[in-house]
Amino acid sequence: MRWFKALSVFGGVVLITSLLIYWFTCSISPAAGLEGVGLGVEFNAHATPVWIALHAGLFKEQSLNITTLLKFRTGTELAAAVARGEVDAGWACLGPILNLIDHGVDVRIVVKIHYYGYALVVNPGKVSGVSDLNNTVVYSTGLVNPTNLLLIRIQDLYGVRFNVKPVGDPQTLLSMLVSGQIDAAALPEHYVSVAEAKGMKVLLRAQDVWPEMPGSYLIVSGNLLRSRPDVVEKLVKVTQEAVRMIEGGEGLVVLASSKELGVDEEVALRSVNALKWNVRVDAREIQEYIDFMYAHGLLKNRLNATEVIAYSVG
Repeated sequence: MRWFKALSVFGGVVLITSLLIYWFTCSISPAAGLEGVGLGVEFNAHATPVWIALHAGLFKEQSLNITTLLKFRTGTELAAAVARGEVDAGWACLGPILNLIDHGVDVRIVVKIHYYGYALVVNPGKVSGVSDLNNTVVYSTGLVNPTNLLLIRIQDLYGVRFNVKPVGDPQTLLSMLVSGQIDAAALPEHYVSVAEAKGMKVLLRAQDVWPEMPGSYLIVSGNLLRSRPDVVEKLVKVTQEAVRMIEGGEGLVVLASSKELGVDEEVALRSVNALKWNVRVDAREIQEYIDFMYAHGLLKNRLNATEVIAYSVG
């Protein structure tokens, strides 16, 4: 696993200094009486609570004005944007968050939004089982991204070995898979559900190989946490309320996700249901995740889970 260690260290430095924003959504002058805050979000189904919050007016209910909302291809890009000060807070996957903290970036976890949300997707005409992928190329969205961790977990459990190639853009991987350019890729939702709708096969989901695999969390910069704790608390409340709405099966959930992601409602529903929504921050789960990454050379330091969580919030 030496190549994993070398690539992880190099990749972390590159990600912090040179990642590109997927697209810019809005820049709005702060409204009177509202506290302005800049946010980042992943462009996928993991961000469903954010889509709901926007459509249901949950930010305004908490007197928050979203001055900037940046959408990113992966949690790695989003987490790096928080590190660079481009946004104050965001919702990102755990692996990229831990990678940033491992490199000394001052960010903290304040609330979880889901478990799972990743899957190994294959071309059913070329692959029928995990053994068919032994010693073949399988693509992921990045070395410290959960899609790569899922592939490591599958290799460990099934005794197979993949030649893993990281490609940062899940949309590119989806297009390559559907067009027959590649045979297998680990993807996040909603890309998994889109692939299924286009005839691809889900070989294994995160829940098949990693019980209670942590997904995404709301993270905030240390500066925001210290200087504007009231804003952080409001973001936590927005997140918790949006997740409650998902768990309650409210109709707005699918409508918001479908509209924001540009997919039909059937795909949006399938994608939302593929995740287990939960806001509880569990230090034990995060520590197990840390230990897994560290054991496979994806973290330089064995972080302490209790030190990456802002317990005073929420």
